[in-house]
Amino acid sequence: MNIINKSPVSVASSGHYPNAISCLTRAFQDDPVLAYLFEDEQQRPLLLSAFFANRIAVNSPTDQLLVPIEPDDSSAAALWERPEKDLNNDSTFSAMVAGLTAILGQDWITDRLVNLFVLGEAKPKIPHWYLGFVGTRPESRGKGLASALIKSVTNICDQEKIPAYLESSNPDNVALYESHGFRVTGEAAIKNGPKVPLMWRVPLF
Repeated sequence: MNIINKSPVSVASSGHYPNAISCLTRAFQDDPVLAYLFEDEQQRPLLLSAFFANRIAVNSPTDQLLVPIEPDDSSAAALWERPEKDLNNDSTFSAMVAGLTAILGQDWITDRLVNLFVLGEAKPKIPHWYLGFVGTRPESRGKGLASALIKSVTNICDQEKIPAYLESSNPDNVALYESHGFRVTGEAAIKNGPKVPLMWRVPLF
């Protein structure tokens, strides 16, 4: 399952990680779910940076971190998970919060973090490509970069007849995902937090 030849995106190497972390940190600064998770607006950039750094550092064999080729490889990033991922032995969530507990304390886990478990519980059990994160630097938005990062995998989904799934942590992005064939199939309500549209994509035949 490789990215299609002649795609305007490439699979990131470890040299891309710092820029990808910086890009996702900026892109998700005002994201409703992550703003709920990291309530302090002043601390949020640092915490988001640690959050994404820990997640990307996992570098699981089923991870596929993508970056655009043009205009440059630091303007956007997307983290997809391949359909062969074993959801019953998934350590990526704990990796994302590693070290954050020491900063935010145990109360953060019970008051905030555990409330996100509803997202994991809603994830479909059948094999699928999962879009964990996609983000563009604010100054690079409107150029189709996120769409290219999405399409590079949905093309594979169509060729290999595999569904795809995501949670739209920002409802404003639902229309973007719908333009790539995703449809809202439900909603996860985070306790004392936002409601998150759940989106599924059936491969095109």
